Amino acid sequence: MENKTAKRWLVYVLLLIVLLPLAEQQFGFIKSGPLLCGSKQNPNTKLTLRAWWDGTYQNAKSLYLNDSVGFRPDLVRLSNQLDFSLFRKLSAGDIIGYDGYVFGREDVTEYCGSPYMGEEVIRAELIKVKRLQDTLQRLGKTFIFAYAPSKAHCMPAQIPGLLTKIKVAGVSNYSTFRTIGDSLHLNQLDYVALFRSMNDTTQNQLMTRQGFHWSVYGSLVAADTMIKFIERERNIKMPGLVLTKMHYSDTARDSDNDLVKCTNLIFPLSGERYSYPEYYYHADTNATRPKAIFIGDSFIWGLVGNGFLQNSVADWKYWTYFNDVYSEHGAADIRAYDWKKALSESDCVVILMTPMNFHILTWKRRFLQMMYDYYYPVAGSPVKTFS
Repeated sequence: MENKTAKRWLVYVLLLIVLLPLAEQQFGFIKSGPLLCGSKQNPNTKLTLRAWWDGTYQNAKSLYLNDSVGFRPDLVRLSNQLDFSLFRKLSAGDIIGYDGYVFGREDVTEYCGSPYMGEEVIRAELIKVKRLQDTLQRLGKTFIFAYAPSKAHCMPAQIPGLLTKIKVAGVSNYSTFRTIGDSLHLNQLDYVALFRSMNDTTQNQLMTRQGFHWSVYGSLVAADTMIKFIERERNIKMPGLVLTKMHYSDTARDSDNDLVKCTNLIFPLSGERYSYPEYYYHADTNATRPKAIFIGDSFIWGLVGNGFLQNSVADWKYWTYFNDVYSEHGAADIRAYDWKKALSESDCVVILMTPMNFHILTWKRRFLQMMYDYYYPVAGSPVKTFS
């Protein structure tokens, strides 16, 4: 008798588990907190004869039903929490290191030497960069090839030992780029080496445990370094950065925890003490704000967020991989933008990206190849433009 009662209750519990999400889907009597980082629900779809026969209705309906099941955000958080608590696994595929450090997987694999572009490919691309640098210099412009920091390269001791054992000694895209760049006398600004050298001397984080990009404080160090580099190259005095006071907080701001924002855990990862300075940009009466174009990856957003581009640079442009153009006037598609005119009017051109993105330099319809084709068109062929 007791056995039958237990089985009956088990059936009731199973029915409740199955029916409760369906009831929630239909009536929405409990509102779940949304998933972070723009997890969008697939929309419902309309049944048509064509969509039924070509299979698009079934696929779209399946995605909609999966995303709209009752309590889905809570169930996703429960699944992610179990993965992390039991297996130290994050849903985004990021890597848990020592002392609470979190690393982007692609960042670590590049540090370990995979995928390696190869010395021949890297040399060929940097020869193009060198020719562009020389051409721009003859036109009175300053060209800078800047290495945005990589947490894996700056803090390798925090990477799990099992991963570092597979590292190919001395081989990575970063190390090869740097070696060949030195041999070609490129104007290089190496934030990887700078941040690594400052790790033991600074009391404030240049890159946080839970962030991928430079910290708010690290972006200010980067801005100050960039100002001094351009001043030296162009023999000018730019509006400078002045730090007045340091504040500390247990709550992350901006991108200081951008790696773990998307983990969607029930119990967030423990944080750290974050550094947030008060600062301003000071311009002397003889200060010069050069016109500059910054080309590269999302590290440049840190230089927009801290006001460097708006205060120390005039008529600034940010080209994201030659896809979109951001400026003080808003955003535009590069295909509807006269990038050649902007290039001719600029004083400085800065390529800034982190080592895991260096392979983008080899893409045919991206900034390096398009700029190279513009200044060095194939004999007998017109300059390539977007159509």
